Amino acid sequence: MERGIKDESFVRKALEIATHEDGRWVANQSSFNGDSRSELPAPAKAALVTAINIYSVKNMIDESYIEKALAITTRGEARDLIDEVYKIIKN
Repeated sequence: MERGIKDESFVRKALEIATHEDGRWVANQSSFNGDSRSELPAPAKAALVTAINIYSVKNMIDESYIEKALAITTRGEARDLIDEVYKIIKN
């Protein structure tokens, strides 16, 4: 069954209501801190995947980074990916 744009609108609305300050609770730094081998909390992974997708859609990074983000399980892997992508987007 076709849903029209209901799902797209759901995500778009969330992005519209989010503000710069919301980044503090969407992806709080404490979620990424700690032992490199410890599991990345689900909300932090969701935020990371979303951020990577946005950078990809805006043609700042290759789409393959989305798969890398989805495969992450630990805080250390998340930090490594962030460092790798940050080097690309800061230029």
